[in-house]
Amino acid sequence: MISNIVFDMENFVDLYTDYLITSSSYTTATGMASLLSIKHDKITQELSKGNYDSKFLWKKAKPYVEELTQSKEVIVLSFDDSIQEKQYTDESELNCWHYDHVFGRSVKGVNFLTALLEVGGMRIPCGVEFIKKDLWITDPKTGKKRRKSSTTKNELFRKMLVECYGKFLFDYVLADSWFSSVENMICCKEELKQDFIMALKSNRKVALSKQDKENKQYISIELAIPCFFKRS
Repeated sequence: MISNIVFDMENFVDLYTDYLITSSSYTTATGMASLLSIKHDKITQELSKGNYDSKFLWKKAKPYVEELTQSKEVIVLSFDDSIQEKQYTDESELNCWHYDHVFGRSVKGVNFLTALLEVGGMRIPCGVEFIKKDLWITDPKTGKKRRKSSTTKNELFRKMLVECYGKFLFDYVLADSWFSSVENMICCKEELKQDFIMALKSNRKVALSKQDKENKQYISIELAIPCFFKRS
C-alpha cells in the first residue's frame, strides 16, 4: 500500500530527501527500499529518471529564496565544496579521486560546490555544481596519467556567483581560503559591486598602500598584520 502511494505521486524527491536527513548511518537504495518494503530497483529507477542539477535545485528553492530575501536582515551567500566518498563505486569523471583537506589526503568520491543562502537564521541551498574530471593528463613528475577537470573550482565559483547575483539580492559573499583568489575578489567587488569575506592564508602577499601596489612592493600577510596595528 505504501509503495503505491509513494511512486504514484510526484513526491519522490521529497521522500528521498527526508530519508537522507533522518538516516543515522549509511544511506543506500537498498536501505530505503527496505524501509518502504519495496524492491530497491524502484529507487534506482526513480533516481535515474531525473537530472538533479543546479536548475533542478533552483526550481525547488526559488519560492523560499524569494521570500527570505525580502527580509531587512543581513543576507549572506556562502560557498563551500564537499566530497561524498564512494570508494566502492566504479571510477568515472564524476566519481574519482579528490584531495580532501580535512584528512590531508586524496579520497575517492563525488566532489561538489554549493551555494548557500542564509538570512535570519534560515539557510537554504540555492546552487550546486559537480566537479567532473573529464580530462586525462600526464603527471610530469611521475609520468603517470591522472584525471583533471577542464573547469576549475574557482571558475565554477564565479559562474555560480554571477548566476545567483542575477536571481536575488544579498549583502555579503562568504568563502574559505580555497576561493580567495584575486580573480574571485575582482568578480565580487569590481564586477558585481558585492562585499565579501574570505579567509586568507598567511603566506599570501599584499601591498600596504596604493603606492606600494604601483611599485609592486608586496609583503606576506603574516608580516603585514603588525604594520596594520602600528598604523591604528
